[in-house]
Parts: sequence; C-alpha cells; structure tokens
Amino acid sequence: MNGRIKTLLFALALVAASFAVYHATLWNSFVYDDAEQVLRNRWITDSGYLKEIFTSHTFAFAESSYQAISYRPLFLAFYMAEYAIFGLEPWGWHFVNIILHSANAIIAFLLIRRLMGEEERASFAAFAGALVFTVLPAGSEVVSWVGCVPELLYTFLCLVSFYVYAGAGKGVVRVVASALIYFIAPFTKETAIIFPVFLYVYDSLRDGWVPVLSRVKRYIPFAVAAFAYIGIKSALLGHIAAPERIHTDLKPADFLASAPYLFVEYLRALVFPEGVYPLQPFAPIPFFGAEFIVSALVIVALSAFCFYFRKRFDRLAFLALAILVVPLLPALYAPAISRTPFAERYLYLPSVGLALLIALVFQRGLLYSAVWRKALIIALAVVSAFYSVWSYKKSLNWGDDRALWESSLKGGPGNHLALHSLGYIALKEGRDIEAMELLSKALKFNLEGSHPDPTMVLLTRKILANAYQRGGLSDLAALEYEEVLRYEPEDPVAGFNLGTIYEGMGRPGDAIDLYEKALYFAKRPELLREIILRLGEGYAKAGRATEARALYERGAEAFPGDPEFQQRARVLPAR
Repeated sequence: MNGRIKTLLFALALVAASFAVYHATLWNSFVYDDAEQVLRNRWITDSGYLKEIFTSHTFAFAESSYQAISYRPLFLAFYMAEYAIFGLEPWGWHFVNIILHSANAIIAFLLIRRLMGEEERASFAAFAGALVFTVLPAGSEVVSWVGCVPELLYTFLCLVSFYVYAGAGKGVVRVVASALIYFIAPFTKETAIIFPVFLYVYDSLRDGWVPVLSRVKRYIPFAVAAFAYIGIKSALLGHIAAPERIHTDLKPADFLASAPYLFVEYLRALVFPEGVYPLQPFAPIPFFGAEFIVSALVIVALSAFCFYFRKRFDRLAFLALAILVVPLLPALYAPAISRTPFAERYLYLPSVGLALLIALVFQRGLLYSAVWRKALIIALAVVSAFYSVWSYKKSLNWGDDRALWESSLKGGPGNHLALHSLGYIALKEGRDIEAMELLSKALKFNLEGSHPDPTMVLLTRKILANAYQRGGLSDLAALEYEEVLRYEPEDPVAGFNLGTIYEGMGRPGDAIDLYEKALYFAKRPELLREIILRLGEGYAKAGRATEARALYERGAEAFPGDPEFQQRARVLPAR
C-alpha cells in the first residue's frame, strides 16, 4: 500500500477514534469557568475588542478582580473566532475541541513516526502510541471542557514545532521555522515556555550529552522567542508578578511536602485514573506522613530503575520521559495558588510522552515472533477499548454544572466546593430547602477542615444567607450576613440585604446605617438604584425629609428618565 495512503488511513482512524469517544460532548453545556470566559465575556463578541485582548491580561474582561499575571491573547482570539461561527451554541465549541484533539493525535503520530524512523514498522508503532493518546481517560477533561482550549492549542503548537525541528532537512531554515511556531505557543498558554527543554534532550540523545552552551547557536532563535514573549508580556502588563497564594495560612514547606504526592498521583492517573474526580479541594500532605513517605519511595524507586536499566533503554525513551515529566513540574506548585491543585488537564501534553513509550514498546515487540505481534495487537485493542469506554463515561461528567459537581462530590462527601456549587444551583432553580442543606454542609465541612478556605467561607455564607432570606428564615439570614460584614464590611450587597432584614425586624436605625454604608461602596447600577430608594424611604419615615429629597434628586441624576425618584420626592413634606 502507498505510504501516503497508509498515513491518511492512520490519520482518519485517529479522527474516528476521537469522535467515537467524545461524540457525546456535542450535547454538553458550557460549565464551570465557561460562564465567565465565554458566556459573560464581551471581548469575544466583537472584533473591535482585539486591541483589548492583545494589550491586557487574560481576565481583564471579567467583572471580578483578577491578578494581572496571565497573558494569553491568542486563546481569547480563538474564542472570538468560535463565537463568530457558532455564537453561544455549545455543540459548536465542543465540536472544535474534538477537532483540536484529533489534530493533536495526528501530529503526535507524525512526530513519533519521524522520531522513530519512517519504515513500516515505525508507522504502526507510532499509530499504536497515538491511538492510546487519543482515547486516554486522562485527556477527557481537556476535550470535554470548553475552557481547556489553551491546553489543546499550546500542545498542538509545541508538537508542530517539534515535528518541524526534527525534520530531515538541514540548516537553519527548519530551526527558524520551528522557533517561529514556538514563539506563538506561549500566547495560548505560558507553559509552552518549557518546550526547548525537549529539543535539548532530543539533540543530546542524537548527538551525545554535551553542555548546552556548546550548541548555543542552535537555540538562539528559541531563546529570542522566549524572551520576546516575556518582554511583550512585561511591557503590556507593566510587570510580571508571582501568582498570589490562596492558602495563606500554609508554609512553603507544606506545599513542598505535597509535591511528591501530587507527582506520583499524576503518574498513576495517567495510566489508571480510577478514583480521580474533577475539582477536588486542596488537602496538604504533611512531611513524613504516610502519603509523603510512600510517594518519595516511589519516586526513588522509579529513578533507580531508570538509572539501572539506562543502557538497555532505547534512546528515545529518555525523550519520552522528559515529555512526560517536565510539563508536570510547574503543576506541582498549584497547591499554593489553586483551590483544586490536581487537574487532569495538566496531563495532556505529558500523555504524548506516554504515547512515545508505548510506540517504542511496539516497535521492539514487532521484531519478535508472530505470536508476540498478535499478542501486542490484541493488547492494543483491549487497552484502547477499555480506555475508550472509560473516557466516554468521564466525558459525561462535564455535561452540565450539576453533573460536574455531582461527579466531584463522589471524590469525597466533605468536598465543600462541590456542596457549595450544588447548593448554588439548587438555589437558582428554586429548591430553597435543598440549597440550605447543601450550603450548610459546605460551610460546616470548610470550617471544620484542617485548612479552612476563608474566601469560600464568605462566599458560602453570602449564598446561604440569600437562601435563608428567600425561605423566610430572617434570623438565620441576619446571622450569616453579620458574619460576612464582620470580615468584609465594605460588601454593599450584604449590607443592603441585612438592612432590609433589620427593617422587617423593626430596627430602622440600624437599617439606615447599613444602607448609607452600602450606598458608599455600591458600583452596580441596579443595586445603587435599590439602595437609594430604600434609604430615601428610610429617611422619609424617620422624618428626615431634606435628606430624602436630596437622595432622590441624586437618583434622578444618576438614572435620568426613571420616574420613581421624582414621584417619591413629590410626596415628601414641603421644604
């Protein structure tokens, strides 16, 4: 069979496998961060926002305040293109994710084949590795969640850059072309900066291990690309700040102790993701605790195994290990800056390293007898079928927010993040009693945990107070709002809502005090309007007609054309 036809058939098989495993995601909704990054992101709705996209940090579009540390304009521009084609129809966005995953599977196949050689045996071995990459359950989060487009894009660009670099051609042309592709990658996700490490390992395996300075000329284009990205980011954002730590009560040693455990968990989840659930809260691992000791021993054992058998390994096995391990290293810092530090999306690029290892096993196994070859093919079929079913089931976890958080809750009944989110969903759907129960549990488990999350405590209290207020439990609502204001006295929503409760309790003076403070801090027009009306009514009832009239006049200026303020001013006593 013609080589090009065979390559085409292999590529079509990978695309078919992608759609077979992930076709159900076409009926998935936008979930989790998609609400802010897609549904409430005005920047992606109009090409006129391209200037803002390329001159601001990634989340500058959001109403919430985000630290200016991320600069990924191409990922937002990609969202803009998706919006232009599909609008806010979720199926189109999920379709694009499947296409991108298929493209990554194809370029992984082509890259592995190029690294191993172009002969027929290498082609089938490369296909075997790429097929496992395609159906691997560790990739289900990336393909099933729209918000993982940065992972898909930067992985594709890194693999294409590597494919060009490893090409048969000589000279600087392919190096410069590879560097230009690499230059684009960090604009989709910063993790791409680490990519030149793979090139150094590849060159060292091919030419022998030598100091990097001896090949400095070869890497100059990549260094220029990396520093250009850093310079552009620094110039536009004004600085490059370290991410703020979420768990401020923990010491650096607490995070360092968790790193070995996380690393071993990533390796396990890559091959056998049983018990891996999305969005699990951070649980620090103590130094010299059982998890730390076991994880450290596993790392030592794996390192010793690789060192002892290093001479028997195919040279590309070390490259595969580099691709598998290096991208995981930045993720080990996640406990310091994330509520959910373990995330399968960080395994997406490393899974290419696993694919290369599998391809190497197949390439060597195909040299043996026909029985061995049949055994390998049967093993590939069984493993691929097993992983495919597993990935399909995991993709359903991302169907909508309820399905996502219910699957997250399976990871532990004390998952306060899942309980909080399910309670919020119940409240939005009008199931107030269920919302109260879930939110109360979320608050309880968070406060009783070894390391409570103060930000989530406040957020849960706010939503729980709202649920109590809607359910007519004013006393309980007041207690929650009072706790919120103890830690966030400038929260205008909590102040306003507590003021309305105080009014109902016959405490008009306390209500006015809260309204006045809320008025000072309110920013949203709809809240500002309600505060002015309530406070004005409070002034009027307290005999403070002059203050009420001045407040209504302020309201009329702020909301021209709104008759409510003038009508209320007319019924006030004459000056």
